[in-house]
Amino acid sequence: MATASRPSRKALRQARSAQFLGERRRQAETQGPTAVLAVAIDQLRSAISQLPDARQADAAEKATQMVDQLRQSLTET
Repeated sequence: MATASRPSRKALRQARSAQFLGERRRQAETQGPTAVLAVAIDQLRSAISQLPDARQADAAEKATQMVDQLRQSLTET
Protein backbone atom coordinates (compact mmCIF):
# COMPACT_ATOMS: atom_id res chain seq x y z
CA MET A 1 0.00 0.00 0.00
CA ALA A 2 1.46 3.39 -0.97
CA THR A 3 1.52 6.17 1.55
CA ALA A 4 0.22 9.59 0.67
CA SER A 5 3.02 12.06 0.13
CA ARG A 6 2.93 15.25 2.14
CA PRO A 7 4.74 18.46 1.34
CA SER A 8 7.74 19.12 3.53
CA ARG A 9 7.63 21.75 6.23
CA LYS A 10 10.06 23.82 4.21
CA ALA A 11 7.81 23.68 1.14
CA LEU A 12 4.78 24.66 3.22
CA ARG A 13 6.68 27.57 4.79
CA GLN A 14 7.87 28.76 1.38
CA ALA A 15 4.32 28.56 0.01
CA ARG A 16 2.97 30.64 2.92
CA SER A 17 5.74 33.18 2.44
CA ALA A 18 5.07 33.42 -1.29
CA GLN A 19 1.36 33.87 -0.67
CA PHE A 20 2.02 36.56 1.94
CA LEU A 21 4.43 38.45 -0.30
CA GLY A 22 2.05 38.12 -3.25
CA GLU A 23 -0.76 39.64 -1.20
CA ARG A 24 1.56 42.43 -0.03
CA ARG A 25 2.50 43.14 -3.63
CA ARG A 26 -1.14 43.35 -4.75
CA GLN A 27 -1.89 45.73 -1.87
CA ALA A 28 1.17 47.82 -2.73
CA GLU A 29 -0.02 48.15 -6.34
CA THR A 30 -2.97 50.18 -5.08
CA GLN A 31 -0.57 52.55 -3.31
CA GLY A 32 1.69 53.22 -6.27
CA PRO A 33 5.05 52.33 -7.79
CA THR A 34 7.15 53.30 -4.76
CA ALA A 35 5.20 50.92 -2.52
CA VAL A 36 5.59 48.14 -5.12
CA LEU A 37 9.33 48.79 -5.19
CA ALA A 38 9.55 48.39 -1.41
CA VAL A 39 7.75 45.05 -1.58
CA ALA A 40 9.92 43.89 -4.49
CA ILE A 41 13.05 44.67 -2.46
CA ASP A 42 11.57 42.71 0.47
CA GLN A 43 10.92 39.78 -1.88
CA LEU A 44 14.51 39.93 -3.10
CA ARG A 45 15.82 39.99 0.46
CA SER A 46 13.61 37.02 1.33
CA ALA A 47 14.81 35.03 -1.68
CA ILE A 48 18.43 35.71 -0.78
CA SER A 49 17.91 34.71 2.85
CA GLN A 50 16.48 31.36 1.73
CA LEU A 51 19.60 30.47 -0.22
CA PRO A 52 22.24 28.23 1.34
CA ASP A 53 24.65 30.23 3.49
CA ALA A 54 27.46 29.71 0.99
CA ARG A 55 25.48 31.47 -1.77
CA GLN A 56 23.92 34.33 0.19
CA ALA A 57 26.90 36.69 0.14
CA ASP A 58 27.37 36.32 -3.63
CA ALA A 59 23.67 36.82 -4.32
CA ALA A 60 23.54 39.89 -2.08
CA GLU A 61 26.58 41.35 -3.82
CA LYS A 62 25.06 40.78 -7.27
CA ALA A 63 21.75 42.33 -6.19
CA THR A 64 23.58 45.34 -4.78
CA GLN A 65 25.53 45.78 -8.01
CA MET A 66 22.33 45.67 -10.06
CA VAL A 67 20.62 48.23 -7.84
CA ASP A 68 23.68 50.48 -7.98
CA GLN A 69 23.79 50.22 -11.80
CA LEU A 70 20.12 51.09 -12.04
CA ARG A 71 20.55 54.05 -9.66
CA GLN A 72 23.48 55.34 -11.71
CA SER A 73 21.60 55.00 -14.98
CA LEU A 74 18.65 56.91 -13.52
CA THR A 75 20.86 59.76 -12.33
CA GLU A 76 22.54 60.02 -15.73
CA THR A 77 19.32 60.70 -17.61
